[in-house]
Amino acid sequence: MWTDANARELGATLRRLRHAKGLSQEALAHRAGITKNQLQLLEAGRSSGRKAETGPSNPRMTTLSGLASVLDVPISQILVESNL
Repeated sequence: MWTDANARELGATLRRLRHAKGLSQEALAHRAGITKNQLQLLEAGRSSGRKAETGPSNPRMTTLSGLASVLDVPISQILVESNL
């Protein structure tokens, strides 16, 4: 089952990897084909910016694939570092 803790761990991992590559949120999002807002929500572990609609982010595999490609890491590394 996907939990808030899983979403936060994934977000923290994405943020760490992005910082390690020296990329801004805008640059990573653009190169991965998602919006900056989507990346911000992923890194925050949230599915929506609205307080009433917040829940854990649950990205699609295609989104993770695009991010992993830009970050030059396999998806499996992202999942392992996120304890998933």
